[in-house]
Amino acid sequence: MIEISNLSFARGNFLIFKDVSFVVNFGEVIILRGPNGKGKTTLLSNIIQLLDPLSGEVRYQGEKVDSYIASQYFLYLGENHFAYDQLSLSQNINYWLSIHNVTFNKTIRDQSIRYLFGEIDLNKKFYQLSYGQKKKMQLLLLMLVNKPVWVLDDPFNGLDNETIIKITTLLSKKLENNGIIIIASHQNLAIPHRTYELT
Repeated sequence: MIEISNLSFARGNFLIFKDVSFVVNFGEVIILRGPNGKGKTTLLSNIIQLLDPLSGEVRYQGEKVDSYIASQYFLYLGENHFAYDQLSLSQNINYWLSIHNVTFNKTIRDQSIRYLFGEIDLNKKFYQLSYGQKKKMQLLLLMLVNKPVWVLDDPFNGLDNETIIKITTLLSKKLENNGIIIIASHQNLAIPHRTYELT
């Protein structure tokens, strides 16, 4: 279970959000909604400890979340791709897996790539991909990194309908396996979920 308690964040003298509180249980997904500029991405960054809140706290299984707990239990996929343009796709995947301390498994990697892409040349440089392909490369981590909590910032942005269906299937399987998912998104989600509105 994740407990967000009275979380507030300010940038300079400007209060981005105040007293955000909600709970997400295992096997649940919550969608953060709100107009642009209301702090959805910032809230995600607070949850995973990329940014320190002004006040309030985040707890996972009763423990206050720090950078260690976040790195061990949370998989965060943000708006940026965290990839190296001049490296090949294969090199970028290996780099991502090393960050998450995942032992390389070529069979699982290849199956995951086929699921999202069909076929793609892993010797291509990252910069050669379209925006949607870059997004799909990032979303590969949902299949390659096994962490109980997924924190996803606008995961459907730039994806075609077929890929959105595939990602929604992955989200459903995560919930069936008692995972926790927190998503910031403007789009509707075709699986049962709760919504938290940032106003």
